[in-house]
Amino acid sequence: MNALLTRIVAGLTLAAGVAVLAGPKPLAVAGGLLLAFVLPGMAVTGALFRRRTLTAIERVLLAPALSMAVLIVAGLAIHLCRLPLDRVSWAVATGGLTLLALGVPLVLSKGVAAAPTAEEEESRPVGERRARIDLTPRDAVVMAEARTIVMSVVPPEDEQQAAVDEKAQRSRLVRQLLPLVLVLAVLGGASWLSFGTSRATYETTVTALSAAPSGPVDALGNRVVAVSASGLVAADGPYRLTVSGAGGTTPTRRVIAPSGDGTWSENLTLPGDQRLTVSLYRFGDTGAFRTLYISAVE
Repeated sequence: MNALLTRIVAGLTLAAGVAVLAGPKPLAVAGGLLLAFVLPGMAVTGALFRRRTLTAIERVLLAPALSMAVLIVAGLAIHLCRLPLDRVSWAVATGGLTLLALGVPLVLSKGVAAAPTAEEEESRPVGERRARIDLTPRDAVVMAEARTIVMSVVPPEDEQQAAVDEKAQRSRLVRQLLPLVLVLAVLGGASWLSFGTSRATYETTVTALSAAPSGPVDALGNRVVAVSASGLVAADGPYRLTVSGAGGTTPTRRVIAPSGDGTWSENLTLPGDQRLTVSLYRFGDTGAFRTLYISAVE
């Protein structure tokens, strides 16, 4: 990664962090996506492969993969520091790791020793000075002739060899594009599965069992509790409702036939001094489908 691109990524990292922490929602979302899937991977790619020339496909694949790795490392660091996993901690952790990765090539490049100048060479002790050879112009010409390499011109390849080389280039291009195609296929399959699951979940009927607060206890020690159910499916009925008291006694049993909108409600007279368990059973089931606990009146 060259110096210009390093400055651009650093500026985008700071801008994305500010947008996540203090910007409006659209900018916060855009900054969060950059800090999650783009900028950390670009910085880590530059740090790990600073001495290698990567193709565009390799950079496109490495950026999101390494960004997700940075997310995992950031999450572990936040957890070890016992900090809350919120927007601030994620933004600071991912932005800080990105800037740290950008600084690695700069630190390593400064650590490489530079060649000493003539003044530095003269100031060193005689035993540590590098040997220098003063060449006359004639010696320079002789050395230049000795370094001259004579190359023969190879005739152009025939058409058959050119066709073979072109076929090899196409095969190499296919091998380079194959990982990207696989990634797109996985993302497309995951999106299709997520959409189908959300649609099926949205159409699923959820059955709920609830009770209103208990009424006052009368002279006989009983109270009136309004118990209701929603999301009842006629195909699963008729439902059974039981109310169990202390010691496993069952003071109340009901057979529920859901109405047209799948709801049911009734006021039940129950003991006031017991903690009660209300159980709802589907037709043919031996285990409770929904369970509700009603505390005793103190």
